[in-house]
Amino acid sequence: MGRSPARTLKDCLIAWPLLAMVACAGPAPSTSPPASAEASGPTPTSVDTLAPTPGATLPPLSISNNTTLAVTFVVNGQPVATVAPGVQVDPVSSAVLPPLPWAVEARAPSGRVLVSMTVHAGDVRISENSAQGDGARIDLSCGRLDIWAGPPMIGPMPGPGTPGDCAP
Repeated sequence: MGRSPARTLKDCLIAWPLLAMVACAGPAPSTSPPASAEASGPTPTSVDTLAPTPGATLPPLSISNNTTLAVTFVVNGQPVATVAPGVQVDPVSSAVLPPLPWAVEARAPSGRVLVSMTVHAGDVRISENSAQGDGARIDLSCGRLDIWAGPPMIGPMPGPGTPGDCAP
């Protein structure tokens, strides 16, 4: 029997639409600015795209290691951090991150890839009423491992994993 597949943020939001609706609840977007905005000038842009431009910052990149393994966080083939069991790094220092796009992996001590994702410029967006980013998760028999860029992942309680899936 194989290990449980990694789930993406989109999978979690589809699987738990009610939770996503509650977590993202806010006023519905309007197609016309309120009367007070017309009187005071143009309405500011509601979406802040965290895509890097010259001089701009990178989106936040994070890992939550709720497993019993020391996990190596790798970006574009280069290790950027080793995260001890039960530790969350939110966010990883942007000083150690290369320019986008990112191929992000969380690896077991043996180097085996446990979960991975790709982050492109423009993937992370945050506005007054919503947040969007990239994320991936895997439930192992020794705990849950999440990696994400942008807002943290929401979703179901951790699953049981498969016996033997936590071998280093």
